[in-house]
Amino acid sequence: MGVLRKLAGQSAIYGLSSVVPRLLNYFLVVLHSRVLVEAEYGVVTELYAYIAVLMVLLTFGLETGFFRFANPNDRAEGEKTYASVFYFLLSTSALFVGACALFSHPIAAGLGYQGQEGLILLTAAILGVDAWQAIVFDKLRWLQRPLAFSAIKIAGVAINVGCNILFLVGFPRWGMYNANFGAGYILMSNLFASLFTLVLALAASGGLPRGAGWKRLRPLLVFSFPLLISGLGGTTNEFMDRVFIKWLTPANEAMAELGIYGANAKIAVLLVLFIQMFKFAAEPFFFAQAQTKNDPNVYALVTKWFTYFCIVASVGIMLYLPLLQYFVGARFRVGLGVVPILLLANLLYGFFFNISFWFKILKKTWYGVLLTFSGATVTVLVNLLLTPRLGYYGAAAARVASYACMVVMCLAIGQRHFRIPYQYGRMLLATAIGGVMLAIGWYLPIDNTIALIAIRTVVLIATVELVVRLEGKSLVGLLRYGVGIIRRQKRG
Repeated sequence: MGVLRKLAGQSAIYGLSSVVPRLLNYFLVVLHSRVLVEAEYGVVTELYAYIAVLMVLLTFGLETGFFRFANPNDRAEGEKTYASVFYFLLSTSALFVGACALFSHPIAAGLGYQGQEGLILLTAAILGVDAWQAIVFDKLRWLQRPLAFSAIKIAGVAINVGCNILFLVGFPRWGMYNANFGAGYILMSNLFASLFTLVLALAASGGLPRGAGWKRLRPLLVFSFPLLISGLGGTTNEFMDRVFIKWLTPANEAMAELGIYGANAKIAVLLVLFIQMFKFAAEPFFFAQAQTKNDPNVYALVTKWFTYFCIVASVGIMLYLPLLQYFVGARFRVGLGVVPILLLANLLYGFFFNISFWFKILKKTWYGVLLTFSGATVTVLVNLLLTPRLGYYGAAAARVASYACMVVMCLAIGQRHFRIPYQYGRMLLATAIGGVMLAIGWYLPIDNTIALIAIRTVVLIATVELVVRLEGKSLVGLLRYGVGIIRRQKRG
């Protein structure tokens, strides 16, 4: 269990940078869905979808490439690799922001935001800063400074939340609020936070680096290019449903539909919190394992427990939906029915992430391109088929179909190249347990909300107990094990 203990410890620390900011951002959902009307929140939802897709393009997959080529045992060489990536991303980000500023009018017209070129400029500036600072945060991970990494991330989100309160609550009270710039205040808050975190991250990582060598970029770019392509396909699956809703929904108010979908998707994103926690710790961890010994049993073990964890989390989110619905404003709750569909999509995404390490470990990254673009193709086709008929329900179904396709293909291909003894039986049994317990908790004939939540809490605890019993363990024993990990981390 030493490997799992190490992974759990790293997840606990790096998870602070994912869970706490996400929780703070949930306050923003509460705020935005009560201050903005549905169509205004639709603008925010669309622009952040473009930010997600373009971030993949502007980072060039070099975050993963950096961990592959920056040897942690050779600090000097690692610093040179970092410097090369740092100045490359600075150059490309500056060119991107300049191009967006130059062509802001046609870009705004093409997106249907005539006269709102300021939104385009703010979006471009956020992208430029975030793409550049991504490698700085990667250096903090490389230097094994998880506390600094997490603290800066959390501080940045706190600044973002504070600016949102200032602009959306304070400005209206002081007569300074411009109703035509509603989404712009959200983007401006994000930009201030991004600049703040960039300065702090640079200071924590040692300032501006030296020793950049452009020749070092060639192998990095060659390795990372397939990851860039696959990343674009992945973000198409994750965020482009927003674009399809805008252009294909049968509803009369497309941006309002988009706003409703975007707000309710935030509830389903709770599951992604746990997936991101795992991702921050798992990527450098798995590459470290690959440099020593490729033990398929390790990957099988981690995937099994991760699956258990996500199933329990999904059941919990659904059981507590009567409370979680209050994260979004009353006008947006008509879309709550899409939450279970998006939860299933996110569960499949998490499973895909765990079983897709084989092509990175074996440096067969072009398989990532095949898998993600296959998923992206399914996303496009299902959206074209269902979204004009079902609106945002069709877009959510497209995400499920896409990730299901990717999971099946990844398992079929991956087992030929790097066979891992996944315990399919136990994972399927855990899924069945989760489904049965969810049905029991969901259909309880209780009208009193407090009593319902209390009984559903008991159902959730029973779900955890039944799942861990598959491993011959108990919930109490699992909690003791977790406390032991925390104590060892403090002593370390």
